[in-house]
Order: sequence, then C-alpha cells, then structure tokens
Amino acid sequence: MGIVLTTPRWLEECLRRRCTVFHFPPNRKPNVRDLRPGSICLVLVRPRPRAPRSEWIFVDEFIVKDVKLVRGEEFRERYASKAAEVEVPFPKPGEASWVIEFEGLVKYDRSVKLSECDDVRTSTSRKPMSEWVILGFTYIKPEDSSKVVEAIRGKARTRRPPSHDELVKELMELGTWLGFIARKEERTPDDLYRVDVTWRDAEAHAPLKAFEVETSGNVDIALARLTHARHMWNCEQLWLVVSDEAKAERARALVEPRVRGSFASIRERLRVLGWEELHDLYLKLKPHEGLLKDLAKR
Repeated sequence: MGIVLTTPRWLEECLRRRCTVFHFPPNRKPNVRDLRPGSICLVLVRPRPRAPRSEWIFVDEFIVKDVKLVRGEEFRERYASKAAEVEVPFPKPGEASWVIEFEGLVKYDRSVKLSECDDVRTSTSRKPMSEWVILGFTYIKPEDSSKVVEAIRGKARTRRPPSHDELVKELMELGTWLGFIARKEERTPDDLYRVDVTWRDAEAHAPLKAFEVETSGNVDIALARLTHARHMWNCEQLWLVVSDEAKAERARALVEPRVRGSFASIRERLRVLGWEELHDLYLKLKPHEGLLKDLAKR
C-alpha cells in the first residue's frame, strides 16, 4: 500500500471528472514499483503549499489496478483523458511519468488529520505516522498495510461496523424471514471447511446459497471456503460479505482481481457486499419480518 500526497484542487477535479489515473511529475522516480493490483493507496491532502503538517488530512482512498512508467506520447493517447492536469503537468514527448491506474475511489465519512495519527506505526518505524516525512508518495510494506489502513479507516468512520457474529446473525435472520432453512457454521461434506452461513429450501437438500463474512483482512481464505462449498454442494449463489469495507463498490473492487485469477471458477456465482449494504438491508426489513415470513410461505 502507499500514501499519495496531493492538493484539494486535484481531488476536486478528479472527483468531478471521475478520473482513474494518478500521475507523478515527469522524470521523477517515486517508489511505486512494489505496488500491486489490489493495493490500497490513502490520499493525503495538503490544504495549501505552506500548510503545517497538523492541517494535512486523509480524505479518501483508492484501489490500485496497475502501475506503469509511461512515455509522454503514450500518456497523451491513453491516460490524459483519465487524469487531471492540476499543478502537476502531464509528460511531454520525450519525457516520462509514473502513473497509477486506480478504481474504487471512496471519500471518507470524516477527514482524518495527520496529527491524529500519533498512534499509527509500522513494524519498523521509530516515529508515529504524525511525524513521518511524507513527500509525493510513501510506500508501506505488505506486512504493515492492513494495520495502517484499518487504523486510518477506524478514525474516519462515523458508523461502527457490526462484528462478525452480528453479521452472521443478520444473515441467519434474513434467511429465515425469506423462507429458507438457515444454518450457521455448517461443515462441508468432507469436513475440510466450515462455512459461516448456508441457506437451503428443505432439510434434505444441499444448500442453495453459501455466505462467508470476512474479518481477517485476508479475503483469500473466505474465497477458498466458498470455492469448496461450490464444488461440494453445487451452490447456486456464493456470497462474500467484506466486513472491513463499508461500501459495496469498494468491497467488489477489492475482490475483483482475485476472481479474475485464482478463484475464476466461482466468478459467475459470486456476489460481494460491503457490510453497510447488508446491515442497512437488515435494518430496513426487520420491522417487516412477520410480513416477509407470510409472503415466503409455500
């Protein structure tokens, strides 16, 4: 993961034009080579050129799709229409710029001041993030990324995400309201995996739907369980609830690179939700659970 430092003008233009490319000044060498598809970049805004560090704020984040060193000619042809030329010029012919193609740009519920990050450290940093030297781009190693990202997201949240057990309970109740037989922590027939929630239409039938609520920060484990459920039960639908992602768009963008690769076999049957989408649906339907049960009767 990484931190990109920019300005309010760039962010406003990026959001207005729905940009999907972040470019660095021509002929600079930012430390972006180790970013991979699926990496998170936190967007840090410096309100004005000489603003003190205490006023710098984390405002949003995005997911990396690709990182590339691009010549000026190629940039003009392929990337200029997806980038914002604000304060940092586009590369000219004969020049080159590093670019980050991204998706899933999400604005935080509240901005997080850099000065609030005096309790955020990596495994090797001697100083807290509030005292780091942050220039155009700061790289953070994979072993520290989950800790740092979750720390910033936690400070930015205005809503508390439900726990794993709370989301499982909501899935169980939703299944019951809709006329399914819902089971919790059901083991696959070969006893290799335990699936968070399953829904079936009759006791003697195999599950039609399998659900995993991911809380560990490693969606690969949850995807492996769902893939095995698909092979063992031939489930019609597989659902992954990403509990550290509130927004459905961000959750899907996080998982998409994986279902194009190692988990391609379940791509057509997989649905991905952020916790907020599931939780809000549950809250809206709960007052009508009696009516839903009546409607679901066969």
